[in-house]
Amino acid sequence: MKTVSHDAAAPQPPTATAAVARSSPARPASAPELLADVVRRAGLWDLLAERTPAGDPADVRVLLTPQTSGYRDATTAVDSALLECLIDMLHARGYRHVAVGAAGHCPGVWSGRPDPTDAQDACRRLGYSGLTPQGNAYPIVDLSEDLAPADFPLTGVLHGSSMARAWLDAEFRINIAKNLTHPEFGYALCLANLFGVLPHPDRHHHYRARRDGAEVITELLRRYPPDFHLIDAVVSSHGLAGAHTPLPIRTDTVIASPDAVLADVVGAILMGVDPALSPLMAGALAEIGLPPAYHVDGDLTPYPQWRNPPPVALDAMRRLSSDGRLHRLLAASAAADPDAVRDDDPLLAKVSTGLTALARNADGNPLALGALVGLLGTAGAGESLVRAWRAGYAKHAVHRRDVSLGLDLENYTDHDYDALDGYLEPMERLIDAIPADFLDMRWRHLDGSVLFGCDRCVNAPFEAFTARVDISRSISYMTDYLGGRIEVVSRDTEGRPVRQAERNLYLQQPNYMAFYGGEPIDVCKLESIRRTPDMQRIAWRTVRSPNGSAEYDDGSVTFRAADGGRRTRITIRVRQRFTLPLVWQAIRPDNWPQLRDPLTQDAYRRFFTRTLDNFEARYEGREYRIGRLEETADDGAEELPTRRLTDMVHTARALAGQALTTVRAPDHIDADGFQHFTPGRTAARTEFLQEIRESLRPAFTGFRKGLREAVARDMRDGERP
Repeated sequence: MKTVSHDAAAPQPPTATAAVARSSPARPASAPELLADVVRRAGLWDLLAERTPAGDPADVRVLLTPQTSGYRDATTAVDSALLECLIDMLHARGYRHVAVGAAGHCPGVWSGRPDPTDAQDACRRLGYSGLTPQGNAYPIVDLSEDLAPADFPLTGVLHGSSMARAWLDAEFRINIAKNLTHPEFGYALCLANLFGVLPHPDRHHHYRARRDGAEVITELLRRYPPDFHLIDAVVSSHGLAGAHTPLPIRTDTVIASPDAVLADVVGAILMGVDPALSPLMAGALAEIGLPPAYHVDGDLTPYPQWRNPPPVALDAMRRLSSDGRLHRLLAASAAADPDAVRDDDPLLAKVSTGLTALARNADGNPLALGALVGLLGTAGAGESLVRAWRAGYAKHAVHRRDVSLGLDLENYTDHDYDALDGYLEPMERLIDAIPADFLDMRWRHLDGSVLFGCDRCVNAPFEAFTARVDISRSISYMTDYLGGRIEVVSRDTEGRPVRQAERNLYLQQPNYMAFYGGEPIDVCKLESIRRTPDMQRIAWRTVRSPNGSAEYDDGSVTFRAADGGRRTRITIRVRQRFTLPLVWQAIRPDNWPQLRDPLTQDAYRRFFTRTLDNFEARYEGREYRIGRLEETADDGAEELPTRRLTDMVHTARALAGQALTTVRAPDHIDADGFQHFTPGRTAARTEFLQEIRESLRPAFTGFRKGLREAVARDMRDGERP
């Protein structure tokens, strides 16, 4: 969990309050009473007053974003009565500029919403009528429409994204979540509801597959956060998949806080689970943390009779990669309305109906739970095998990734970058002292890591080579590079980078580690670049590995003029130590040097030979990158497997129909050349099929005749005395 230190002389931040209001038999309270109590104690009115220094609340634009993913069932959406009660409370205090933002949903057959404007109709089906019981009107806006550029930082995963003007222009934002369990996150509260304020309707593709969901939510909280958070837990949905398969339970609770992380921590505690169970919360705790000063006001006794998703089911679901087709299919099956998609994708409708029934039965039936876990486990194992195969043998099919920088640059000074050469110098001297093999490669083990060096002299003039191959992008030219992000910290007088930070993702190294469950390499580095008339060099040091895949990944790349500048020598020196999968940790390859050394030598020879090839390909203008870039438009997302299979079935039926029929001759042709056919007459079968039918007819006829005679004879024999 991230901690924040504060100077004793600096002004102390205000205390954030998480208020919990609960109804009980001893102290019964209605939902409006709970809401009024909790927003007062959590400081909503004080926060709003700070936004109205002139004393005219009517000028403040307030945007409410309730949980509306429950388009299939109102149980999983924020209760319309509670939402409209809050709107009336705001109007009563003079805040009359109140709108409701609807979460955008996947287009087409996934959600049954081919037209994005249907969001308003869908909200009204949930009871959001646009007019409160007290006669206060409120507009419903689709947050996937009327977009404007958003000022996300260059280091962030959402850089370049747009957001709805309604969200950007709002002067006060209130995020209202429903109290739900979730089959993958464990629970879905305020953080999960923030996916709905992002613009792309296909949120799974853009905010789960292309990007890491936890990074997306963390960046949104840092740049465009809501000002207040509510959790509607009056009637909740629990069980294995409460967010998708409604299992209502009265919990008679409302939670409020100005801080999203604090609100979700309180909500998770009331469910009786570790808040960090959710990967969204785990990421937010690590990157943002709880408020430096906070207070919980209310009873945190867990809900009675509450059922959380079984850990074994969560683990099975999380084994499916978020950028895989199976994960996308399950997300679609959970979100799609079977009745809405049956005509366009009947197979998806059947899958959705079947999984919903299985998830509902799994809550109380161990056999159904075992069947579901077995199904997910089998799917996860198959997908892992496919991904491992791609890592080694079909690299063109792997997905590239959008990631954030993963570093807080304020934690580093110029000295940290400038000290890299001094840090690497002893290691490089040792590498250069190692005898080279026949490929001019050097390697040895050192303290559990591998020291490696290689050289290649290419037939390219130094000036031309360095003009086409940017030394500051050397790491992205290496083989098996999946993606990353670079932030230039300082430049020279010519505008070229001299200090920068970079995050890199690579396939598992060696590639066959993917078959043993190895993680892709994910490292964050500080880098320095030096240039002279006959030399260019980049040096780097790994300071963080977000997924723990590497302990060391330090090194340098140097371009030097050779043969008087007519050629270019590329020199690479590295020190690396990657985390082995559990299977290989159990083998302990260090105890078996006769196994370890050949494997190490082969892995490094392959990787850096291809890397040097990539440098030459970059110079010559040839393609060298692996993988495919995820589409940025909603219509570019991968089609569901069920839709493709349905299309294949329709195509097969059409072809079969054409193969089994011939164009029949017209009954007659009139004097004007028009052909006339008798209605209802079926097309004749092809001559070939007719011949087969006639040739087989005697055999089937004889078989039926013989069978009838045998049955009759047996019956007669049975009647004899």
